[in-house]
Amino acid sequence: MHDIRAEDYGFEPGVTGFEEAVNISFFDGKREGIDENKLENAKNFIKLGIDEKTISKGTGLDLETIFELKKELID
Repeated sequence: MHDIRAEDYGFEPGVTGFEEAVNISFFDGKREGIDENKLENAKNFIKLGIDEKTISKGTGLDLETIFELKKELID
């Protein structure tokens, strides 16, 4: 299990351990999926030649991350 807390997701801790664990696992997986989608979209935009600032605005990723992705795609 990840090192996360119920409070991070707006749940009251300790209400029911099972429900809390299920909810946290679901939302943590959902968050990771969203982050992966952002990265994949940014890579696609880079390949299309879209400028970094526009990619940042469209994906919510910071410019540093976009420059790192761009470097990875070039190498």
